Amino acid sequence: MGRPQNKEDYRKELADAFIHVLEEKGLDWKKVWHGRGGNAPQNGITRACYRGTNAFYLSLVSMAKGYQDPRWVTMLQIMDKSGKYHPKEKWHLKAGSKASYVEYWYPFDTKAKKALKWNEYRDAIKSGRNPEDFRLSTRYTAVFNAENVEGMREYEEPAEEKNIKPNDIVNKLAYNMGVPIYFDGGDQAYYSPLKDSIHLPSIQSFETDYAFCSTALHELAHATGSPERLDRKQGNFFGTPDYAYEELVAEISSCFMGLSSGVEQTEKHVENHKAYVQSWVNAIREKPEALVKAVKDAQSAANYMDWKAELITEAEYKALSGKAFEVPVREERSRDAAR
Repeated sequence: MGRPQNKEDYRKELADAFIHVLEEKGLDWKKVWHGRGGNAPQNGITRACYRGTNAFYLSLVSMAKGYQDPRWVTMLQIMDKSGKYHPKEKWHLKAGSKASYVEYWYPFDTKAKKALKWNEYRDAIKSGRNPEDFRLSTRYTAVFNAENVEGMREYEEPAEEKNIKPNDIVNKLAYNMGVPIYFDGGDQAYYSPLKDSIHLPSIQSFETDYAFCSTALHELAHATGSPERLDRKQGNFFGTPDYAYEELVAEISSCFMGLSSGVEQTEKHVENHKAYVQSWVNAIREKPEALVKAVKDAQSAANYMDWKAELITEAEYKALSGKAFEVPVREERSRDAAR
C-alpha cells in the first residue's frame, strides 16, 4: 500500500484488507485477532496502544502477514538520528520491507491557517472561538512492524496487572449495565431491545467457560446500543442490512474487549451465522466507509464495556469518549481532498 492520498483511499484499503481476511478465514477471523493489552498493536517506543481504525487495520495487516510482534515504529523512530528513542541500539529496516499507514486526525485553524494539537483546539473553543473556524484534517504516517526492524530488542510480554476471570467480567458488566441475563433462550442467544435483557441457552449447553463468555459479551455489546446507553439503531430483523451491521459492530467490539481469542466456534454456530460474512463483504465492497463507521461504533461500545466491567475508571472512560471528534465536519474543497 502506498501512502493514502485522502481518506477515501485509506477507507478502501481498510475495507479491502478486511474483505481479504473474511474471505480467507470466514467466521474464524477472530481467532488470530491481536486484542487487548500486550498483544494489541502499539507504538514500539511509547508502548501506547493504537485505537479505532488504526488498531483494526494494523491487526488485519498482522493477520495477513503473520506478524506475532505487536510493536510498530515510524521511520523517524527507526533512524533516530538524535539518539532520542533508542540511544544504545542501532536499528535498521530490513530490505524489501513495506510500510503500513496509520491515520491521524487533527484540528485545522482556517483563520490562522495552521494545524493545532487537540488541547490547543479545546483551549481555543473555551476562550470563545467559533467552532466553524476549524475543520478536521488528516495525515497518514508510515509505520513498520518490529519484525521488519533489525536491532530491536525481542518483545517482552508485560506482566498481568490483574488476575481477572472472564466470568467475573461478564457478571460485573451485566450488573453494572443493568442488563439481566436469562438462560431461557432454548437453542438461541439474543439481546431483546424491547425488554433490555439477554437470553441464552442453558449454561450446561456451553462446552467451556470461554464459549459462554464470548457469547455473553457479544450480546452485551448489542445492549450498549440501547437509547439510554450509546443509542445505536436496534430491533432489526435477521437478514436485513441493519441487522448485519449491528452484528459486525458486536463482533468487532468483542475483539476490542480482547476476551474472545481462542474460542472454538461450533459447526452449528458457523452454519447459523455464515450468512453474516457474505453480507458484510457485499456491504463493505459497496460502501467502504460503512466499515469505518462500524469500527468507530465498536470502539465506543468497547470503551463503554471496559468502564462498566470496571477495567477502566470513569475518568478514563470520559477521557476516551472526549477523543471523539468535536470539530465540525464540512465538505472539503477538491484541492483539500487531494492533499
